[in-house]
Amino acid sequence: MDWRPFKGLAADGYDVMVVWDYRELTFNWKPLLKYDEICLLAWSMGVFAASVTVHEILPRITKRIAVNGTLHPIHDRMGIPEAIFSGTVAGLSPTNMRKFYRRMCLTAGQFEWFKEHKPQRDFEEMRQELTDIETHSLFHVAQVEDWDLAVVGRHDTIFPASNQINAWRGQGTPVQLMEAAHLPDFGLLLKRLFINKELVSRRFTASQSTYGNEAVVQRDIAARLWEALQGSLHGRELTGNVVEVGVGDGQLTRLYAPMRGQGTLQLWDIADVDTETIGRVAPDARVERCDAEVRIRRMASESAMYILSASTLQWFNSPQSFLRECGRVLAPGGMLAVSTFVHGNVEELNQVLGTGLQLPTPQAWLGMLPPELEVTWQMADVRRLTFDSPREVLRHLSQTGVNAVSYGRNPTVLARKMLQEYPRDAEGRCTLTYRPFYFVARKVEQ
Repeated sequence: MDWRPFKGLAADGYDVMVVWDYRELTFNWKPLLKYDEICLLAWSMGVFAASVTVHEILPRITKRIAVNGTLHPIHDRMGIPEAIFSGTVAGLSPTNMRKFYRRMCLTAGQFEWFKEHKPQRDFEEMRQELTDIETHSLFHVAQVEDWDLAVVGRHDTIFPASNQINAWRGQGTPVQLMEAAHLPDFGLLLKRLFINKELVSRRFTASQSTYGNEAVVQRDIAARLWEALQGSLHGRELTGNVVEVGVGDGQLTRLYAPMRGQGTLQLWDIADVDTETIGRVAPDARVERCDAEVRIRRMASESAMYILSASTLQWFNSPQSFLRECGRVLAPGGMLAVSTFVHGNVEELNQVLGTGLQLPTPQAWLGMLPPELEVTWQMADVRRLTFDSPREVLRHLSQTGVNAVSYGRNPTVLARKMLQEYPRDAEGRCTLTYRPFYFVARKVEQ
Protein backbone atom coordinates (compact mmCIF):
# COMPACT_ATOMS: atom_id res chain seq x y z
CA MET A 1 0.00 0.00 0.00
CA ASP A 2 0.78 3.71 0.02
CA TRP A 3 -1.30 6.69 1.22
CA ARG A 4 -3.75 6.74 -1.69
CA PRO A 5 -6.34 4.21 -0.46
CA PHE A 6 -6.52 6.19 2.79
CA LYS A 7 -6.83 9.67 1.35
CA GLY A 8 -9.66 11.54 3.07
CA LEU A 9 -9.79 9.15 6.02
CA ALA A 10 -10.93 11.14 9.05
CA ALA A 11 -12.03 10.58 12.63
CA ASP A 12 -13.80 13.28 14.64
CA GLY A 13 -11.60 14.42 17.51
CA TYR A 14 -8.42 12.94 16.05
CA ASP A 15 -5.61 13.61 13.65
CA VAL A 16 -5.00 10.64 11.37
CA MET A 17 -1.56 9.41 10.33
CA VAL A 18 -1.02 6.56 7.87
CA VAL A 19 2.19 4.53 7.98
CA TRP A 20 3.24 2.25 5.12
CA ASP A 21 6.26 0.56 3.48
CA TYR A 22 7.64 -2.18 5.71
CA ARG A 23 10.92 -2.78 3.90
CA GLU A 24 12.60 -1.42 7.01
CA LEU A 25 10.97 -1.71 10.43
CA THR A 26 12.29 1.55 11.79
CA PHE A 27 10.41 4.80 12.26
CA ASN A 28 11.04 8.30 13.56
CA TRP A 29 8.27 8.80 16.14
CA LYS A 30 9.36 12.30 17.22
CA PRO A 31 6.48 14.10 15.41
CA LEU A 32 4.04 12.17 17.63
CA LEU A 33 5.56 13.22 20.93
CA LYS A 34 3.25 16.26 21.06
CA TYR A 35 0.26 13.93 21.51
CA ASP A 36 -0.80 12.80 24.98
CA GLU A 37 -2.93 10.01 23.56
CA ILE A 38 -2.42 7.87 20.48
CA CYS A 39 -4.84 5.20 19.23
CA LEU A 40 -3.45 2.49 16.99
CA LEU A 41 -5.34 0.68 14.24
CA ALA A 42 -3.09 -1.77 12.41
CA TRP A 43 -4.13 -3.64 9.28
CA SER A 44 -2.84 -6.75 7.55
CA MET A 45 0.98 -6.89 7.60
CA GLY A 46 0.81 -3.64 9.57
CA VAL A 47 -0.20 -5.62 12.67
CA PHE A 48 3.18 -7.34 12.74
CA ALA A 49 5.03 -4.16 11.71
CA ALA A 50 3.36 -2.16 14.47
CA SER A 51 4.09 -4.82 17.06
CA VAL A 52 7.80 -4.50 16.28
CA THR A 53 8.04 -0.70 16.12
CA VAL A 54 5.52 1.08 18.37
CA HIS A 55 7.13 0.10 21.69
CA GLU A 56 8.95 3.44 21.52
CA ILE A 57 5.65 5.33 21.93
CA LEU A 58 3.81 2.68 23.92
CA PRO A 59 3.27 4.91 27.01
CA ARG A 60 1.20 7.26 24.82
CA ILE A 61 -0.93 4.56 23.19
CA THR A 62 -4.24 3.81 24.88
CA LYS A 63 -6.13 1.61 22.43
CA ARG A 64 -4.67 -1.02 20.08
CA ILE A 65 -6.85 -2.56 17.39
CA ALA A 66 -5.66 -5.26 14.97
CA VAL A 67 -7.62 -5.65 11.73
CA ASN A 68 -7.25 -8.65 9.41
CA GLY A 69 -3.70 -9.44 10.49
CA THR A 70 -1.77 -11.26 13.19
CA LEU A 71 1.57 -11.21 14.99
CA HIS A 72 2.56 -14.18 12.82
CA PRO A 73 2.28 -12.83 9.26
CA ILE A 74 3.56 -16.00 7.54
CA HIS A 75 2.29 -19.06 9.36
CA ASP A 76 0.24 -22.07 8.32
CA ARG A 77 -2.14 -21.86 11.31
CA MET A 78 -1.91 -18.22 12.46
CA GLY A 79 -1.18 -16.12 9.40
CA ILE A 80 -0.85 -16.41 5.63
CA PRO A 81 0.10 -20.04 4.87
CA GLU A 82 3.74 -20.30 3.86
CA ALA A 83 3.09 -21.93 0.48
CA ILE A 84 0.57 -19.24 -0.49
CA PHE A 85 2.92 -16.44 0.55
CA SER A 86 5.85 -17.94 -1.37
CA GLY A 87 3.66 -18.48 -4.42
CA THR A 88 2.47 -14.88 -4.27
CA VAL A 89 6.04 -13.55 -4.25
CA ALA A 90 7.20 -15.90 -7.01
CA GLY A 91 4.25 -15.16 -9.27
CA LEU A 92 4.01 -11.43 -8.66
CA SER A 93 3.00 -9.57 -11.82
CA PRO A 94 0.70 -6.66 -12.75
CA THR A 95 -2.00 -9.17 -13.73
CA ASN A 96 -1.71 -11.09 -10.48
CA MET A 97 -1.68 -7.87 -8.47
CA ARG A 98 -5.03 -6.98 -10.03
CA LYS A 99 -6.38 -10.38 -8.98
CA PHE A 100 -4.96 -9.86 -5.50
CA TYR A 101 -6.68 -6.48 -5.19
CA ARG A 102 -9.98 -8.05 -6.29
CA ARG A 103 -9.63 -10.75 -3.63
CA MET A 104 -9.12 -8.02 -1.01
CA CYS A 105 -12.56 -6.58 -1.76
CA LEU A 106 -15.91 -8.02 -0.73
CA THR A 107 -17.98 -6.60 -3.59
CA ALA A 108 -17.54 -5.44 -7.15
CA GLY A 109 -18.46 -1.93 -6.05
CA GLN A 110 -15.72 -1.88 -3.44
CA PHE A 111 -13.23 -3.10 -6.05
CA GLU A 112 -14.24 -0.31 -8.43
CA TRP A 113 -13.62 2.21 -5.65
CA PHE A 114 -10.26 0.67 -4.82
CA LYS A 115 -9.09 0.77 -8.47
CA GLU A 116 -9.57 4.53 -8.39
CA HIS A 117 -7.50 4.83 -5.18
CA LYS A 118 -5.00 2.02 -5.59
CA PRO A 119 -1.33 2.44 -4.64
CA GLN A 120 1.04 3.89 -7.24
CA ARG A 121 4.24 2.27 -6.04
CA ASP A 122 7.02 0.83 -8.15
CA PHE A 123 6.33 -2.82 -8.88
CA GLU A 124 9.80 -4.07 -7.95
CA GLU A 125 9.62 -2.05 -4.75
CA MET A 126 6.48 -3.97 -3.76
CA ARG A 127 8.19 -7.27 -4.55
CA GLN A 128 11.12 -6.24 -2.37
CA GLU A 129 8.76 -5.30 0.44
CA LEU A 130 7.19 -8.76 0.45
CA THR A 131 10.63 -10.37 0.54
CA ASP A 132 11.72 -8.09 3.38
CA ILE A 133 8.57 -8.84 5.36
CA GLU A 134 9.41 -12.53 5.17
CA THR A 135 12.90 -11.78 6.48
CA HIS A 136 11.53 -9.54 9.26
CA SER A 137 9.15 -12.28 10.37
CA LEU A 138 12.11 -14.64 10.82
CA PHE A 139 14.38 -12.27 12.70
CA HIS A 140 12.00 -9.97 14.60
CA VAL A 141 9.80 -10.92 17.52
CA ALA A 142 6.67 -8.92 18.34
CA GLN A 143 7.44 -6.40 21.09
CA VAL A 144 3.76 -5.54 21.62
CA GLU A 145 1.61 -8.62 22.11
CA ASP A 146 -1.18 -7.07 24.16
CA TRP A 147 -4.02 -5.81 21.93
CA ASP A 148 -7.46 -4.59 22.97
CA LEU A 149 -9.33 -6.15 20.09
CA ALA A 150 -8.80 -8.14 16.90
CA VAL A 151 -11.30 -7.40 14.14
CA VAL A 152 -11.59 -10.29 11.68
CA GLY A 153 -13.29 -10.19 8.28
CA ARG A 154 -15.44 -13.30 7.86
CA HIS A 155 -14.63 -13.38 4.13
CA ASP A 156 -10.90 -12.60 4.32
CA THR A 157 -9.07 -14.87 1.85
CA ILE A 158 -5.70 -13.12 2.24
CA PHE A 159 -5.25 -13.70 5.97
CA PRO A 160 -7.68 -16.64 6.37
CA ALA A 161 -10.25 -15.77 9.01
CA SER A 162 -9.81 -19.14 10.75
CA ASN A 163 -6.07 -18.52 11.09
CA GLN A 164 -6.66 -15.07 12.57
CA ILE A 165 -9.09 -16.50 15.11
CA ASN A 166 -6.55 -19.20 16.04
CA ALA A 167 -3.83 -16.62 16.55
CA TRP A 168 -5.77 -14.13 18.67
CA ARG A 169 -7.79 -16.52 20.79
CA GLY A 170 -4.61 -18.42 21.53
CA GLN A 171 -3.27 -15.38 23.34
CA GLY A 172 -6.53 -14.24 24.92
CA THR A 173 -7.28 -11.24 22.71
CA PRO A 174 -11.02 -10.53 22.18
CA VAL A 175 -12.13 -11.18 18.60
CA GLN A 176 -14.90 -9.33 16.76
CA LEU A 177 -16.11 -10.66 13.41
CA MET A 178 -17.22 -8.28 10.67
CA GLU A 179 -18.88 -8.78 7.30
CA ALA A 180 -15.86 -7.88 5.19
CA ALA A 181 -13.09 -9.33 3.09
CA HIS A 182 -9.47 -8.30 3.66
CA LEU A 183 -10.11 -4.61 2.93
CA PRO A 184 -12.46 -3.16 5.58
CA ASP A 185 -14.34 0.12 5.76
CA PHE A 186 -11.75 2.06 7.75
CA GLY A 187 -13.98 5.10 8.22
CA LEU A 188 -16.63 2.94 9.85
CA LEU A 189 -14.05 1.25 12.08
CA LEU A 190 -12.70 4.58 13.31
CA LYS A 191 -16.20 5.79 14.17
CA ARG A 192 -17.16 2.60 16.00
CA LEU A 193 -13.96 1.76 17.82
CA PHE A 194 -12.51 5.08 18.98
CA ILE A 195 -14.21 7.46 21.41
CA ASN A 196 -14.57 11.07 20.29
CA LYS A 197 -13.51 12.56 23.61
CA GLU A 198 -14.01 16.12 22.41
CA LEU A 199 -17.67 15.27 21.83
CA VAL A 200 -17.94 13.53 25.22
CA SER A 201 -16.47 16.57 26.96
CA ARG A 202 -18.71 18.98 25.06
CA ARG A 203 -21.93 17.05 25.70
CA PHE A 204 -21.32 16.54 29.42
CA THR A 205 -20.25 20.15 29.86
CA ALA A 206 -23.46 21.28 28.14
CA SER A 207 -25.59 19.10 30.44
CA GLN A 208 -23.91 20.24 33.65
CA SER A 209 -26.79 22.41 34.85
CA THR A 210 -29.45 19.72 34.22
CA TYR A 211 -27.54 16.51 34.98
CA GLY A 212 -28.24 16.45 38.71
CA ASN A 213 -32.03 16.54 38.34
CA GLU A 214 -32.33 14.32 35.27
CA ALA A 215 -29.69 11.62 35.86
CA VAL A 216 -31.78 9.60 38.32
CA VAL A 217 -30.32 6.25 37.23
CA GLN A 218 -26.76 7.53 37.56
CA ARG A 219 -27.57 8.92 41.03
CA ASP A 220 -28.91 5.55 42.16
CA ILE A 221 -25.88 3.84 40.66
CA ALA A 222 -23.54 6.08 42.66
CA ALA A 223 -25.45 5.27 45.86
CA ARG A 224 -25.29 1.52 45.15
CA LEU A 225 -21.57 1.69 44.46
CA TRP A 226 -20.94 3.52 47.73
CA GLU A 227 -22.99 0.96 49.65
CA ALA A 228 -20.87 -1.80 48.15
CA LEU A 229 -17.62 -0.06 49.02
CA GLN A 230 -18.84 0.53 52.57
CA GLY A 231 -19.51 -3.18 52.87
CA SER A 232 -15.93 -3.90 51.85
CA LEU A 233 -14.61 -1.30 54.32
CA HIS A 234 -16.48 -2.85 57.27
CA GLY A 235 -17.15 0.57 58.79
CA ARG A 236 -13.61 1.96 58.36
CA GLU A 237 -12.88 5.47 57.07
CA LEU A 238 -11.35 6.07 53.66
CA THR A 239 -7.88 6.69 55.03
CA GLY A 240 -5.18 7.41 52.47
CA ASN A 241 -5.07 9.10 49.08
CA VAL A 242 -8.30 8.93 47.07
CA VAL A 243 -8.76 9.42 43.32
CA GLU A 244 -12.24 9.75 41.82
CA VAL A 245 -12.51 9.39 38.06
CA GLY A 246 -15.43 11.14 36.38
CA VAL A 247 -16.57 13.30 39.29
CA GLY A 248 -19.36 14.97 37.29
CA ASP A 249 -21.63 16.95 39.59
CA GLY A 250 -20.33 15.13 42.68
CA GLN A 251 -23.08 12.51 43.10
CA LEU A 252 -20.59 9.95 44.40
CA THR A 253 -18.29 12.49 46.05
CA ARG A 254 -20.91 13.81 48.44
CA LEU A 255 -21.55 10.25 49.66
CA TYR A 256 -18.02 9.27 50.63
CA ALA A 257 -16.52 12.70 51.46
CA PRO A 258 -17.87 12.70 55.06
CA MET A 259 -16.19 9.30 55.59
CA ARG A 260 -12.71 10.38 54.59
CA GLY A 261 -9.80 10.24 56.99
CA GLN A 262 -6.31 11.54 56.38
CA GLY A 263 -5.02 11.70 52.82
CA THR A 264 -5.41 13.69 49.62
CA LEU A 265 -8.44 13.74 47.31
CA GLN A 266 -8.05 14.12 43.54
CA LEU A 267 -11.18 14.60 41.43
CA TRP A 268 -10.83 14.12 37.67
CA ASP A 269 -13.27 14.79 34.85
CA ILE A 270 -12.94 15.32 31.11
CA ALA A 271 -15.72 17.95 31.21
CA ASP A 272 -16.16 21.15 33.19
CA VAL A 273 -16.93 20.60 36.86
CA ASP A 274 -18.96 22.85 39.16
CA THR A 275 -16.05 23.59 41.48
CA GLU A 276 -18.22 25.74 43.76
CA THR A 277 -20.53 22.82 44.55
CA ILE A 278 -17.63 20.39 44.85
CA GLY A 279 -15.86 22.85 47.12
CA ARG A 280 -18.73 22.73 49.59
CA VAL A 281 -18.67 18.93 49.60
CA ALA A 282 -14.90 18.45 49.69
CA PRO A 283 -13.10 21.74 50.30
CA ASP A 284 -9.63 20.15 50.31
CA ALA A 285 -10.09 18.33 46.99
CA ARG A 286 -7.89 19.00 43.98
CA VAL A 287 -10.13 19.18 40.90
CA GLU A 288 -8.54 18.53 37.50
CA ARG A 289 -10.09 18.70 34.07
CA CYS A 290 -8.20 15.93 32.35
CA ASP A 291 -8.38 12.72 30.35
CA ALA A 292 -8.11 10.03 33.02
CA GLU A 293 -6.63 7.51 30.58
CA VAL A 294 -3.70 9.87 30.12
CA ARG A 295 -3.56 11.30 33.63
CA ILE A 296 -3.30 8.00 35.49
CA ARG A 297 -0.10 7.14 33.64
CA ARG A 298 1.55 10.11 35.31
CA MET A 299 0.79 8.88 38.82
CA ALA A 300 3.46 7.24 40.91
CA SER A 301 3.16 3.52 41.60
CA GLU A 302 1.38 2.58 44.86
CA SER A 303 0.44 6.23 45.46
CA ALA A 304 -3.32 5.81 46.07
CA MET A 305 -5.41 3.75 48.50
CA TYR A 306 -8.74 4.21 46.72
CA ILE A 307 -9.71 4.71 43.08
CA LEU A 308 -13.44 5.30 42.61
CA SER A 309 -15.42 5.75 39.41
CA ALA A 310 -19.17 5.86 38.77
CA SER A 311 -20.66 5.67 35.25
CA THR A 312 -17.45 6.71 33.47
CA LEU A 313 -15.25 3.87 32.20
CA GLN A 314 -17.54 3.13 29.25
CA TRP A 315 -16.28 6.39 27.70
CA PHE A 316 -12.65 5.23 27.66
CA ASN A 317 -10.81 4.06 24.58
CA SER A 318 -9.16 1.24 26.51
CA PRO A 319 -10.71 0.46 29.90
CA GLN A 320 -8.38 -2.53 30.04
CA SER A 321 -5.26 -0.35 29.92
CA PHE A 322 -6.78 1.98 32.51
CA LEU A 323 -7.60 -0.87 34.89
CA ARG A 324 -4.08 -2.18 34.58
CA GLU A 325 -2.80 1.25 35.50
CA CYS A 326 -5.11 1.17 38.52
CA GLY A 327 -3.40 -2.02 39.59
CA ARG A 328 -0.06 -0.23 39.40
CA VAL A 329 -1.17 2.96 41.15
CA LEU A 330 -3.00 1.33 44.07
CA ALA A 331 -0.99 0.55 47.18
CA PRO A 332 -1.17 -3.00 48.59
CA GLY A 333 -4.55 -3.38 50.30
CA GLY A 334 -5.96 -0.49 48.26
CA MET A 335 -9.47 -0.64 46.80
CA LEU A 336 -10.91 -0.06 43.33
CA ALA A 337 -14.68 0.61 43.16
CA VAL A 338 -16.27 0.95 39.72
CA SER A 339 -19.69 1.20 38.17
CA THR A 340 -20.04 1.14 34.40
CA PHE A 341 -22.40 -0.31 31.78
CA VAL A 342 -22.50 -3.54 29.81
CA HIS A 343 -23.57 -4.88 26.44
CA GLY A 344 -27.23 -4.07 25.77
CA ASN A 345 -27.16 -0.70 27.52
CA VAL A 346 -29.70 1.79 26.03
CA GLU A 347 -30.64 -0.96 23.58
CA GLU A 348 -33.72 0.94 22.37
CA LEU A 349 -31.54 3.84 21.25
CA ASN A 350 -29.12 1.57 19.42
CA GLN A 351 -32.03 -0.28 17.82
CA VAL A 352 -33.13 2.93 16.12
CA LEU A 353 -29.81 4.62 15.39
CA GLY A 354 -27.47 1.69 14.93
CA THR A 355 -24.53 0.49 16.99
CA GLY A 356 -23.49 2.86 19.77
CA LEU A 357 -20.78 2.19 22.32
CA GLN A 358 -19.12 -1.22 21.98
CA LEU A 359 -19.68 -2.32 25.58
CA PRO A 360 -18.27 -5.52 27.14
CA THR A 361 -20.20 -8.18 29.01
CA PRO A 362 -19.83 -8.37 32.81
CA GLN A 363 -17.41 -11.28 32.40
CA ALA A 364 -15.35 -9.29 29.90
CA TRP A 365 -15.14 -6.33 32.30
CA LEU A 366 -13.80 -8.57 35.05
CA GLY A 367 -11.42 -10.18 32.58
CA MET A 368 -9.75 -6.79 32.06
CA LEU A 369 -8.58 -6.62 35.67
CA PRO A 370 -4.89 -7.29 36.25
CA PRO A 371 -4.05 -10.32 38.41
CA GLU A 372 -3.08 -8.21 41.44
CA LEU A 373 -6.66 -6.90 41.75
CA GLU A 374 -8.93 -9.43 43.45
CA VAL A 375 -12.69 -8.94 43.07
CA THR A 376 -14.46 -8.78 46.43
CA TRP A 377 -17.94 -7.92 45.12
CA GLN A 378 -19.76 -7.63 41.80
CA MET A 379 -23.32 -7.10 40.61
CA ALA A 380 -25.14 -6.67 37.32
CA ASP A 381 -28.44 -4.78 37.27
CA VAL A 382 -31.16 -3.55 34.92
CA ARG A 383 -32.88 -0.17 35.29
CA ARG A 384 -35.67 0.99 32.98
CA LEU A 385 -37.01 4.51 32.67
CA THR A 386 -40.42 5.16 31.14
CA PHE A 387 -41.22 8.28 29.10
CA ASP A 388 -44.44 9.58 27.61
CA SER A 389 -42.93 10.05 24.14
CA PRO A 390 -39.71 9.80 22.08
CA ARG A 391 -39.37 13.56 22.49
CA GLU A 392 -39.06 13.05 26.25
CA VAL A 393 -36.39 10.40 25.66
CA LEU A 394 -34.43 12.89 23.55
CA ARG A 395 -34.74 15.51 26.28
CA HIS A 396 -33.44 13.04 28.86
CA LEU A 397 -30.46 12.13 26.68
CA SER A 398 -29.63 15.77 26.10
CA GLN A 399 -29.89 16.78 29.76
CA THR A 400 -27.72 13.90 30.99
CA GLY A 401 -25.03 13.84 28.29
CA VAL A 402 -25.80 10.17 27.60
CA ASN A 403 -26.04 11.09 23.91
CA ALA A 404 -22.26 11.65 23.73
CA VAL A 405 -21.99 9.10 20.93
CA SER A 406 -21.59 10.19 17.34
CA TYR A 407 -23.69 7.94 15.11
CA GLY A 408 -22.03 9.45 12.07
CA ARG A 409 -25.04 11.36 10.73
CA ASN A 410 -26.60 14.80 10.91
CA PRO A 411 -28.11 15.41 14.40
CA THR A 412 -31.32 16.73 12.86
CA VAL A 413 -31.73 13.55 10.80
CA LEU A 414 -31.05 11.42 13.87
CA ALA A 415 -33.60 13.31 15.96
CA ARG A 416 -36.25 12.88 13.27
CA LYS A 417 -35.48 9.16 13.07
CA MET A 418 -35.84 8.91 16.84
CA LEU A 419 -39.21 10.63 16.80
CA GLN A 420 -40.51 8.41 14.02
CA GLU A 421 -39.05 5.00 14.86
CA TYR A 422 -38.43 4.83 18.62
CA PRO A 423 -40.25 1.75 20.01
CA ARG A 424 -43.43 2.35 22.03
CA ASP A 425 -45.67 0.12 24.08
CA ALA A 426 -49.41 -0.35 23.51
CA GLU A 427 -50.13 2.90 25.34
CA GLY A 428 -47.59 4.90 23.32
CA ARG A 429 -45.01 5.13 26.09
CA CYS A 430 -41.27 4.62 25.61
CA THR A 431 -38.70 2.86 27.76
CA LEU A 432 -34.95 3.37 27.99
CA THR A 433 -33.01 0.46 29.48
CA TYR A 434 -29.81 0.97 31.45
CA ARG A 435 -27.63 -2.03 32.30
CA PRO A 436 -25.21 -0.99 35.06
CA PHE A 437 -22.46 -3.27 36.29
CA TYR A 438 -20.56 -2.82 39.54
CA PHE A 439 -17.42 -4.32 41.01
CA VAL A 440 -15.11 -3.72 43.95
CA ALA A 441 -11.58 -5.10 43.87
CA ARG A 442 -8.75 -5.12 46.38
CA LYS A 443 -5.05 -5.06 45.56
CA VAL A 444 -3.51 -8.20 46.92
CA GLU A 445 -0.74 -7.54 49.39
CA GLN A 446 2.55 -9.06 48.25
